[in-house]
Amino acid sequence: MQKREPRRRRFKKTDFILESSSIGVKVPDSSDYALEGALKAFKRNLKEEGRLQRLKANREYTKPTTKRRKLKNDAVRRQALDHKKEVAMWKDMTWTIMVDGVPR
Repeated sequence: MQKREPRRRRFKKTDFILESSSIGVKVPDSSDYALEGALKAFKRNLKEEGRLQRLKANREYTKPTTKRRKLKNDAVRRQALDHKKEVAMWKDMTWTIMVDGVPR
């Protein structure tokens, strides 16, 4: 007769919350599942706070002119996309001009 594996305990998000820290987590017990869940909660907390993005952005120095150029290029790209969407929306419209109450 084979032994069954013990059932995996289900944890809630609240089981991993550490009250004293905004990004810290606690591991409820010593099982692998609890450790995996705590790691997942820790990564989620880091992502929500934006710390990973700040770290990645600060890996290397970016000159101010490069930052400005990137912001400008992004704005131009966004504006072109908005214009393209607007042109596509109005393309299918039919306009009728009324002069003295008579359509032309």
